[in-house]
Amino acid sequence: MQRRVTLRDLAERCNVHISTVSLALRNSPRLSHETRTRVQATAKEMGYAHDTMLDALVAYRDSVRRQSNPPVLGYVTSWVDDVEQIPHHRLYWSGAKKRASELGFRLEYFSLRAPGMTDTRLANILVTRGIVGIVLSSIIRAEVRFDWDKFTAVRIELHPYWPRFSTTAVDHVRAMIEAIHQALSLGYRRPGLVLEEDWSELAEDHWKMGFLWAQQRLEPGDRCPVYLYKPDWKRAGQGSDGQFESWYMRYRPDVLIGPHGQIEARSGTLGLNFPGDAAVIDPFLETPHPFYAGIIHDFEEVGARAIENLAAALTRNQRGVPPVMVRSYVDGSWQPGPSCPRAAPGALRGPVQ
Repeated sequence: MQRRVTLRDLAERCNVHISTVSLALRNSPRLSHETRTRVQATAKEMGYAHDTMLDALVAYRDSVRRQSNPPVLGYVTSWVDDVEQIPHHRLYWSGAKKRASELGFRLEYFSLRAPGMTDTRLANILVTRGIVGIVLSSIIRAEVRFDWDKFTAVRIELHPYWPRFSTTAVDHVRAMIEAIHQALSLGYRRPGLVLEEDWSELAEDHWKMGFLWAQQRLEPGDRCPVYLYKPDWKRAGQGSDGQFESWYMRYRPDVLIGPHGQIEARSGTLGLNFPGDAAVIDPFLETPHPFYAGIIHDFEEVGARAIENLAAALTRNQRGVPPVMVRSYVDGSWQPGPSCPRAAPGALRGPVQ
């Protein structure tokens, strides 16, 4: 049986101290890039493999040490309002904060929209305080400009577009597919997606992707086009655009899928009764709703998983933008409700020809 390659073997081959080998294999920034690369290449050449039991012991030792003096992680958003008051995002924050504490960290909140705050100023604050690990969450902008080689970072959800850090998110595509599956199982045949353009863009159109994919199960005549609309703040003073009314009367969906607040706001001028005129499924519920059926997402689990990914990256001493972005998705679950009862036989109405 071939003898296991040890740290001492690597140290002798590389002519360095055993502690240098240990740091290099953990990608420690305390060593030069040249030394890390040389030791890691030698380890690969000699067939060195991590001792998983020893790694577990080291991780336990580190977690115990952190309990007495917890290092700080940064939770960076671009909200003006208190994140604890914002639906969905408050649960990302609470799940992340709880898991950070369990792992021996302290999670601290920072907003890029705080008075006088800029990317440069916040980055300097984090560096000065020795905060290396960052969660980017609820970032309503295309890019965050830090010197990322100084940080280890992950994202919650799919913004900012850059830098493309590894991401944890709810599974928008699966949620939409499940919503249509449940609608069909309840006897509905012509689902229609109602969604604000900004919501679609923030999820990289994953809602729409899931809907269009699930539509392939439908008869061609029952495939309603997606109804996307501009948010009201972009149309201030313009009044109702009338487009929802035209879309609804033209295609007559028997079940509307989308955030229930958006559907209520669009359908008010028609005086629609739910579920009498059309059933409603909300694919983005935070908690069980007394009326609306839909998909409930475990937003706290998303926050917790993001912290676990960040802790793992910190253990590997991974700095900067990773060469490969990894996405992890957390499934939601179906929640029945009065807004989407079993469809009455023969209730389906055809589109206007």
